[in-house]
Amino acid sequence: MTQRRQRTQQRSRQAQQARQSPPHTAAHPTPERHPADNSERWERKEKKEKKEKRGKDPGRRTAAAAETRAKRRRRPEPAPSPAAAPAPPVADPAGAAFDALYTRHAVTLIRQVYLLTGRPRFAREAVEWAFRLAWQRWPEVAVDPDPAGWVRVAAYDYALSPWHRLRPGHRVPEKPVREAPEPPPARPEDRALLNALLRLPAPYRRALVLHDGVGLGLYEMAAEAEASTPAAAGRLTHARTWVALRRPELELYELPPVRQGEILHTRFTQLAVAQQVTPAAPRTVRADSERGTRRVTRGAFGVTGLLAAVTGLVLIIAPDGYTPPPEAPVATLPTTVPDADATPGEWTGDDGEPRPGGPGSPEEAVVQNLPPGARLTPEFR
Repeated sequence: MTQRRQRTQQRSRQAQQARQSPPHTAAHPTPERHPADNSERWERKEKKEKKEKRGKDPGRRTAAAAETRAKRRRRPEPAPSPAAAPAPPVADPAGAAFDALYTRHAVTLIRQVYLLTGRPRFAREAVEWAFRLAWQRWPEVAVDPDPAGWVRVAAYDYALSPWHRLRPGHRVPEKPVREAPEPPPARPEDRALLNALLRLPAPYRRALVLHDGVGLGLYEMAAEAEASTPAAAGRLTHARTWVALRRPELELYELPPVRQGEILHTRFTQLAVAQQVTPAAPRTVRADSERGTRRVTRGAFGVTGLLAAVTGLVLIIAPDGYTPPPEAPVATLPTTVPDADATPGEWTGDDGEPRPGGPGSPEEAVVQNLPPGARLTPEFR
């Protein structure tokens, strides 16, 4: 209250001095202030005067501000840059993961299976079959530590299955490349190497391709081939010795095992890369897998329904209980004696003993007197 009273007294003195001083000639004269007016009212007036002093034409400023606000409202919003635009959400994460796996490993697996079979089209068939199986069991494959290894095992098993020998012209392990319908490799040395590889038994060929072609270690190769480590090492050594004897120009026989593996890896890579591979689209493989699953499911339901229908039909037409067959009449001995006109010699032998079945014998009489369909008792058989 003391400060407010002092300000009021000061303003009163200023007002008295203004009344005593001559009038101002400025463009904006200072308004008179009555000492009895409220101090808050004078403060509002002072603030208003200060605002008017900042601009010479307040109305023009107000109109310009309104026009600026209107332009801002009419200005279109800037379009977001492509880099800043968020990526669209993935509709099918499982399908996207499968497509990425297929795109990354399909070509490599086809070339590896080609080394096992020597048939480009069959290699593509085996790899696509393995990927279709992987899509059917995707929950299992997705959590596997090595999904590509899972698909590789399935493709190798399909390619080396002995059932393919029953297909016309499809003796995969024994038939050389020169007799295959597919075109052989262009270079003679590649054809010779592939022929030597295909003449190996399937387990030895698989071990050689996994270790020297794919580049797996001995333990990984043994685990994938489902063999013990000594057995896998023996297969690998035998396969290298076979290739060294069949292809002496490679000079593998006197080299250490590490150097042999390096040379074979280089030659296998050149042989596989020389093949032009065009895999199917990943969506096509997934669609084929789903179509096959639906076909198998419908077949299973059809077989189940057929068995149920046959079982119901048998239950309907089968009798309720067992009905024994009718018994045939039993023949008995006749009560009459043989014909009196028959001489004993006609039904007796030379020794005077009765001759069974002779004319006039009791057996003949019994047979003649049998009713139709009658059966003999055991004593007359």
